[in-house]
Amino acid sequence: MWRGCAVALVAASVLVAGTAMAGEPAVSFAAKPAASQAGSKTTIRFAVSAATDVEVAILDARGMIVRHLAAGVLGGQNPPPPPLKAGLEQSIEWDGKDDYGQPVADAANCSVRVRAGMGVKLDRIVGGDPYAFWSELCDQGDHTQFKVTGLEAKADGKVYVLGHTTSYGHPALRQYDARGNYLRTLFPPPAGRPVEDVEGWGVNIRDDGTYTLRASFDRSSAVPGRPALCGSAGTWCGLLVATPDTSTLCLATPPSVGNGRLMIGADGTLRRAEPSVLLEGESMPKKLTGPLYSAFSPDGKIQYVSGVCGADEKGEPQTTGPWRDGQVWRVDPATRKASVFFALDEKDLAANRGAIGHTRYTPYSALQGVAVDAEGRVFVCDRVNRRVAVLNLDGKVLGALPVDNPDAVAVSPNARAVYVTTRFGHYHARGKLALLRFGDWTRPGEPPTALPLCDGIGAYRESSRLAVARDKDDVLVWVAYTTLPVRVYRDTGAGLELVKDFYQAGPQRALDMRHMMLDQKTGDAYIADNHGFCFRVRDWADPKFELCMTAAGRRLEASSIAIEPRSRHIYTHYHWKNGVYRWAMDGEYFTPAPVGQSGNRVTQQITCSWIFRGLGERGMAAAPGGGLATLGVLPDAEHRADDYSGPLHYFKPDPARAPWQPLLFKSFGGKRPISGGVRFDPRGNLYAGLYDGKTGSVPRGFENDPDFARTTGRIYRYAPTGSGEGGDWFPTEPAGPAKIYDVQYGPLVPADSMTPRFGVDGYGRIYYPTGLLPRVSVIDNEGNLILAFGTYGNRDSMGGLPGDLVPTRDVPLAWANSVDATDDFICVSDILNVRLLRLTKTFAAVETVKVVAGR
Repeated sequence: MWRGCAVALVAASVLVAGTAMAGEPAVSFAAKPAASQAGSKTTIRFAVSAATDVEVAILDARGMIVRHLAAGVLGGQNPPPPPLKAGLEQSIEWDGKDDYGQPVADAANCSVRVRAGMGVKLDRIVGGDPYAFWSELCDQGDHTQFKVTGLEAKADGKVYVLGHTTSYGHPALRQYDARGNYLRTLFPPPAGRPVEDVEGWGVNIRDDGTYTLRASFDRSSAVPGRPALCGSAGTWCGLLVATPDTSTLCLATPPSVGNGRLMIGADGTLRRAEPSVLLEGESMPKKLTGPLYSAFSPDGKIQYVSGVCGADEKGEPQTTGPWRDGQVWRVDPATRKASVFFALDEKDLAANRGAIGHTRYTPYSALQGVAVDAEGRVFVCDRVNRRVAVLNLDGKVLGALPVDNPDAVAVSPNARAVYVTTRFGHYHARGKLALLRFGDWTRPGEPPTALPLCDGIGAYRESSRLAVARDKDDVLVWVAYTTLPVRVYRDTGAGLELVKDFYQAGPQRALDMRHMMLDQKTGDAYIADNHGFCFRVRDWADPKFELCMTAAGRRLEASSIAIEPRSRHIYTHYHWKNGVYRWAMDGEYFTPAPVGQSGNRVTQQITCSWIFRGLGERGMAAAPGGGLATLGVLPDAEHRADDYSGPLHYFKPDPARAPWQPLLFKSFGGKRPISGGVRFDPRGNLYAGLYDGKTGSVPRGFENDPDFARTTGRIYRYAPTGSGEGGDWFPTEPAGPAKIYDVQYGPLVPADSMTPRFGVDGYGRIYYPTGLLPRVSVIDNEGNLILAFGTYGNRDSMGGLPGDLVPTRDVPLAWANSVDATDDFICVSDILNVRLLRLTKTFAAVETVKVVAGR
């Protein structure tokens, strides 16, 4: 019987075997396969030595599979799928037809391949770029959650960057050396640390003693993140606030969200999540707002804070009162008591507010960035007076550098050089970001060196960030902004020399791995992101994400895809107001595949959610030979366009006209199904994922995580009520599901844009993710477990491949969301590590035999 999977480390990569428990003999053939032909029938006989899974394929003269004949677990508690029978000895027949019911030409020259004991070996990892914080090919602007919110350089030469690495708001805290070379990721935390060192982030302890991150859920999101690091919907990211030592880091909530901070180790240690107050003071307002900048005095006894002020009932900066805009605060690090260190004149502030550039969607404060030099002088960006003011220890103005729109400031550790970013622009009138270098702040008349950085400023709310690091005698100036995202310059004494551009150092442009599907014919992987950018990976020897195009300069818009490998069509859906479009997929470009004279739009409008994490697609699938299944509302008089649930429809193909007519599966999931993922197998069976509240046992270690049970669903299978002739697999709705697979599939939530995807191969085996474990499982068509793999690991775990900084005993995953498979490979998209993993299928026993004519 099936009892589990053995895990072993090999030199090249992680190898996971699903054939026997460790220490048991490897599976072999007790009777090797033999195939004999009698008339139009071919009988295949074999036997295996122990309980295991098997697959039987018919190969043509070129060695290509023409019929996926049988696959399943033998010797288990439950029978295998037909035509396999219970027991280790098998005799099955082939009728001479291919997967689509057509006679195979030259069947006499075919051969039979039997493989037993499936396992996997990690072959490739594509993505996981440690320099990626933003991509212009995943960007929409106000509905994407890219942001860089923290930049801190420590005295030991380490530099820390905090920000969202995906458009849907997953945070990452990364460490680099002074020149920008990547060192490690602190959050998501790495694998293999003592559990007590990461418990504060919120973890579940798996049955093998390893941990995985809990997720924070609400109606529209599923985000792994804990206090002070991430908003419930990924719409805000914590800030990185300076500390005076090299052993700790401080995470703070944005002032508009709260007044809290969380101290963690500089190695990412967080034993207990114990937030404390960031600022205390007399007449503290109920709400704060503004960007948060801070710097410490050279002795670490005073913290200066700027940019923060009280907010009125509408969240706008207060212009009067003790916590009004335009002040620098002197904070006692021990008590958190804040007192005014410097303040602009209230009348000048009122008269010149237009110079600040503040708007509701792109906020600015009167005073922005703050820095302190080695002698304790304080430098602050004063937007009202268009300067960087230099203050003495008593808060008196010593001098000023003339600067329009100053945003962030930093000072050289061993000279009088000052570095300033200038930023202007808002949502309705985009501006620019630049970096200035003043060689000597005591000579303000000397013009600075100016470097333009990027245009289009205003689509994102976040401010720019500056930090200065040292590497031996070199001064390295770091600048960060969401769409930059990070650059490192060396101060040559006369100017600034580029050392590292994160956007160029990291070539990954696909930063949304949610929805992935494989082309069963070519093995190409397709990724459709939540803002309509569609990528594919074609060359697995040198894998990279290529943008799919319909013509030169015109991208294929797809937030959901379905592939029909036989007809060579790809179906795309993009945006809540559109229908599904059909394209031919084997040319240089994807070209419209029209239906008669009706164009290439094949369905009516299908709704999907449109939230601040992107389009909430639930999935669609192309039936063999034609036809389409979709999950989503078709707006009409009874169904609102803002209903983001996932009812199941089947569209019967019509070769002459479109849009095709839908058939609603009324029994699927009730009035507002919480669904995600839909597929067909070659025999027309339809599979769909559904949260029905009936998930079985919760894995050990997850008993205290209520989100696991309330987001984990099952997979439903519907047998066709028609046939493949003419492509009409479902002329009528089935009376009910033919089978419900009681698996742990998910997570699924009502309006989430990260709904998972599962795969179904030519044999009807199902490959599905359990994102919160994280784990990938493979079952046969009767639900018998064949293989399960996956353990927690952040992007530093590479499963034995080059660059493996944190080895793991199993395939490293943080959040498996999409799984698909071909005959020889399994692909998994990891949405937290922002990468695609390809695994080679391995088998304990393989035999290929020729068909022998019977007597």
